Amino acid sequence: MKSIFTDPAALLWRLFRSFALVFAFVLIMPVATNSQSTGNPVSTAVNNQINSVAATDGSGGVIISWQDKRSGKFEIYAQRMNSDGNAVWSTDGIPICTQDSNYTPMIVSDGSGGAIISWQSYRGSATADIFAQRVNSSGNVQWTLNGVPVCVVVFEQDTITMISDGLGGAILTWQDYRSNSGLPDIYAQRINPSGAMLWTANGVNICNQAASQRGPRLVSDGSGGAFITWYDNRSGSYDIYTQRVGGAGAVQWTTNGVATCTMGTDQLKPDISSDGAGGVIIAWSDYRSSTDFNIYAQRQGPSGAIVWAVDGVVMNNNVAYAQTDPKIVSDGMGGAILSWTDYRTGTTADIYAQRVNSTGAVQWTATGVIICTASGDQISSQLVSDGNSGAYITWEDHRNSGNSDVYAQRIASNAAINWAATGYVICSVANDQIRPSIVSNGNLGAIVVWQDYRSGNNFDIYEVGFNTTGVIAIGSNGTNSPFEFTLSQNYPNPFNPVTVINYQLPSAGNVKIGIYDALGQNVSVLINQYQSAGNYEVTWNAEAYPSGAYFYRMESGSFVSNKKMILVK
Repeated sequence: MKSIFTDPAALLWRLFRSFALVFAFVLIMPVATNSQSTGNPVSTAVNNQINSVAATDGSGGVIISWQDKRSGKFEIYAQRMNSDGNAVWSTDGIPICTQDSNYTPMIVSDGSGGAIISWQSYRGSATADIFAQRVNSSGNVQWTLNGVPVCVVVFEQDTITMISDGLGGAILTWQDYRSNSGLPDIYAQRINPSGAMLWTANGVNICNQAASQRGPRLVSDGSGGAFITWYDNRSGSYDIYTQRVGGAGAVQWTTNGVATCTMGTDQLKPDISSDGAGGVIIAWSDYRSSTDFNIYAQRQGPSGAIVWAVDGVVMNNNVAYAQTDPKIVSDGMGGAILSWTDYRTGTTADIYAQRVNSTGAVQWTATGVIICTASGDQISSQLVSDGNSGAYITWEDHRNSGNSDVYAQRIASNAAINWAATGYVICSVANDQIRPSIVSNGNLGAIVVWQDYRSGNNFDIYEVGFNTTGVIAIGSNGTNSPFEFTLSQNYPNPFNPVTVINYQLPSAGNVKIGIYDALGQNVSVLINQYQSAGNYEVTWNAEAYPSGAYFYRMESGSFVSNKKMILVK
């Protein structure tokens, strides 16, 4: 029997039909207006709620955690918001930790509708330790009351970042002062779904080279481990180093890390994404010009080998003044999309972006694409994949008389801007809206969460969701039906061995989703049944299949879509 990948005539017809459908959709796709939502209240309890973070709930909604002072001391709270923007758990959130002095939470999905939350906690001590808690989809904490200890050694542990391990647990990395109260090292730990620590007690040493190692960031290696990058002062100026740690907690590369960039002067604040082929792409702010910071990037393979030019490739063609605070996300095609804060005007900060392909060649304008150059400062950009090789970018915006608002923009893989040139206003109500963060909703849209001072008395937490046409979740009790067929990129990707595929149906009909190997042979049928309009997800457990590239294909009526995924064992 011929497959769709080996029958040329069938493949040509499918491609033609898919192109025709896409072209027709582009012609009729609504254009977003610039009307805003006031946002959906996550918590408006007394006193301050600050430092919010968010993770997908796997059903088009989001789980949010924050630092909360409603009782007069800083505690950790959380809330789940559904795809309509309505709170699922108790009003103003549920307590995650009610001990005193808890700060800067981090959060990741547990893959089962709940989340794992970590934070730094003083709880009676002069120095901070790290604790974690898991909460299920119903809002019930799963581990020891007030959290399980992740690291409780002497001196400070701070600057936590965290990812899912792809198996219901999490991997954390942090700055650790146990060896010297003034010079931090980098440590990491893995937690399983039951709250047990899988690696060395109090963390695995990722780098304890003399001098300071700061600002760790990490991304999954698709095999239960992670790639961790940081900026490192061992040479007297800051350089970028990276290490890979395996699923069992053993470092995989040179002791204390492989040099990503050791150019003269400082390289600071790296961010990291998967390259889709078992390696990573790392971006950072670089002072090698000795006059201002520019944005550079480097790709490293699964064994740490440098792939692009030694010391990295410039992303903004060394334009004038400073470019800082880069953020990066995979473009799903072996490259990445970056955003940053840009001072090239010499007076105010703007947001710019760039796409780089798998060979290190920039794909957009050499100096980067304008995301927003409105009056006042635009800072603190965050971005997430749009599920179609582009990205959603959100930022803190000071165009309105010094107050801070939240804006967003969508940029396609070809650099086309989806909304107004100065951005789509997410929220610009009275007083400040600051610290926006963004997560995918799994259906080609995203959810933005922020810290909001509209009351004029204290900060609260708000959120809103949007799709390609703008804000869609405005707190109604109705259901926002999808307006188009969509098949989202699986997550995680690369994966081992379980991955999740989200899809949307604007109308009822039979749905078939199959898995195909690199030769186009069908190896599994995930679903083949009649379904009503709505948002769905399906899981593929590839435990019985070898590593490699696979394709998944969705058919419903005249809609046909294929996407690639990578199984790495």
